[in-house]
Amino acid sequence: MTQDLMSIAASRIDYLAQTQNVLAQNIANIDTPGYSPRTPIRFADMLDGSQVSMSLTHPDDIAPAADNTVGSEDATVAERAPDGNAVSLDQELAAVARTQINQQYAVNIYKSYLGMFNTALGPSI
Repeated sequence: MTQDLMSIAASRIDYLAQTQNVLAQNIANIDTPGYSPRTPIRFADMLDGSQVSMSLTHPDDIAPAADNTVGSEDATVAERAPDGNAVSLDQELAAVARTQINQQYAVNIYKSYLGMFNTALGPSI
């Protein structure tokens, strides 16, 4: 059980780092005409194995790597700029801040469990 918890905490930290990459991609494309932002799939969906795989939407897209990257899906768009871009800088920055808080929380949990293991093992000889 404890190993599973440590594994889940490590997976959560990795997931949040990859989430930041998805959000950074959205912010990087804030001036790209017609760009629609992406939103990462939920962490719970990754845990139960129902992760949405990435797909090519345009012939010029680069094929996704065959690794455990966070899947993403089209974000719900409230409005678009005249050039068709739907990225809201305020929403993206708020999501980045939430993700950063969640990263710190996950790291603190991971550190706490490591500290408990060190305490349980006692001082080294």
